[in-house]
Amino acid sequence: MKINFYLMAALSVLMLSCSDASNDDLPEVKEVVKEDEVVVVPEKKCQIVNKDGLLIIEGESFALKGQWRIKEDAKASAGKYIEYYGSNSYNAPNSASEISVKFYVDKAATYLVRWYMRQPDEAAGDLSNDVWIYFPGDIGLAKRDGIDVTLTKFEKFVSRGKVDFTYGGALDLHNPTTSSWMRVKFPAAGEYTLKISGRSSLFQLDKLVLSSGISDTDAQTNSKERTEALKCE
Repeated sequence: MKINFYLMAALSVLMLSCSDASNDDLPEVKEVVKEDEVVVVPEKKCQIVNKDGLLIIEGESFALKGQWRIKEDAKASAGKYIEYYGSNSYNAPNSASEISVKFYVDKAATYLVRWYMRQPDEAAGDLSNDVWIYFPGDIGLAKRDGIDVTLTKFEKFVSRGKVDFTYGGALDLHNPTTSSWMRVKFPAAGEYTLKISGRSSLFQLDKLVLSSGISDTDAQTNSKERTEALKCE
């Protein structure tokens, strides 16, 4: 009985000393920390698409290079437009100022090509009012003497407007010289490209408006307060 009494007393002392031990006396426990896992969220791919007979392309959607820049103005669609501030290039397109944009059409169709543009206040007459334009694949069309002509290279596209961004735009062809509405015939649904190149200094582009299945008057009315439609995946 005495042995059990002394054994229990010893155990009690041992337990008491352990409970009074400080944290410093405890064995070090190393925490295993896993490396932070980086969760990669795929970027959404967005395409400019046609909607309600309109395919609107904002100027700032072009992949800018050379002497093109984005500027802000409350009068512009979405509050922005692009300006060509390079030298005049009247004789031929300059590849250094060639910019492009991609977009998607949902079916084969022919579209009329128009835009909203502006000349600076100080521009006289027909200064600062045109660009070189081309749809790769030779899908652009003009009329010469009432006959459709396929556009196989950059052509001059022009209109006038000051103070506000003005709806308009037509081809000014050479050899022989003639004016024509510009149309583009998409042979099938798919992704396409539009290219423009700076032609006259300080030209300002708000947005391009391609319309199909509606009148030009309706295209102007319906596009004035609208920006481009996007489809993101």
